[in-house]
Amino acid sequence: MVYHAPTKKQYLLGGFMLKKIIALVLIVLAGGTWVYLDYLNKQELKAAEEVRQAMAQARAQAQARAKAAEEAKAKFEAQLLVDLTTCKATAEQAKVDFLDANKKPVRRKPGQFTVPAAVQAEADKTLETANAACQATYDMHLASGT
Repeated sequence: MVYHAPTKKQYLLGGFMLKKIIALVLIVLAGGTWVYLDYLNKQELKAAEEVRQAMAQARAQAQARAKAAEEAKAKFEAQLLVDLTTCKATAEQAKVDFLDANKKPVRRKPGQFTVPAAVQAEADKTLETANAACQATYDMHLASGT
């Protein structure tokens, strides 16, 4: 067998086919790269959405905890105020009971009574002391949170 060199036409056609094959390989590589990059983009978008949802959930939980803490604080302060009011009312009732126990009848005026000034002063001083104790207890509980 004798080797014949390719003709110019065969040489050009062979080069043309090679160009087609290289072009096809490049197109396939570009398409594969595009598909892979699209896949990576979708993964990133999915991860970003998961992070966004986790952040939204964490924010909602934090808001719920803050709201619960605020409600507990308001309930606590309301209970302290009720306790303060009850304490002051008890002190006022003790003053009234003390004054009723120490009434003196007025001469020549049946059914009328008077309270001596010393007894009134003692009752006022006792009421003031009791109210101060109530307020101190309220302030202490409010400051300590218990």
